[in-house]
Amino acid sequence: MASNFAPDGTGKHRCQSNPAACSARLYWALLIPCLAFSAVTLQQSAVQAQSFLERRIQQRMEQRLEERRREEANLTDSQKQQLFEARRQLVLGTYDQRLAILQAGHRCAERAQTYSAGQACREQQQKARRRLIKESRQVMNRERQRLGLSSLPAALPLGF
Repeated sequence: MASNFAPDGTGKHRCQSNPAACSARLYWALLIPCLAFSAVTLQQSAVQAQSFLERRIQQRMEQRLEERRREEANLTDSQKQQLFEARRQLVLGTYDQRLAILQAGHRCAERAQTYSAGQACREQQQKARRRLIKESRQVMNRERQRLGLSSLPAALPLGF
């Protein structure tokens, strides 16, 4: 059976005799769970916001790809073959350029000694990739226009 007396034999419990000590203990005992709960809540809302944006971007890309497929489905077999050949030539023709960009990025990263030097390497490689993609898109858009198709939006990949 529980006693009404405090461990020191007095009629008062520790928290009654020293409320500041109990309040400090309670504060420290609840601090970690509260911080953990706050972190989880904030993390979850950040993930939800990120996944919402990712879903919207993914949906738009899928819509554009579907429009592109519908448009290309109306082509004759000869036009489809011409479009395939243009894409094939583009992929094969840019292989050496893509390889050179990768090798230059590799060499640059090997030479980099600081964070800023590594960042400059990444930026240089991204810039070269973007330039090559832009040039490739221009080539494909000329071929698509020749076949009576609309131009590719900047966000779509160039694949087969």
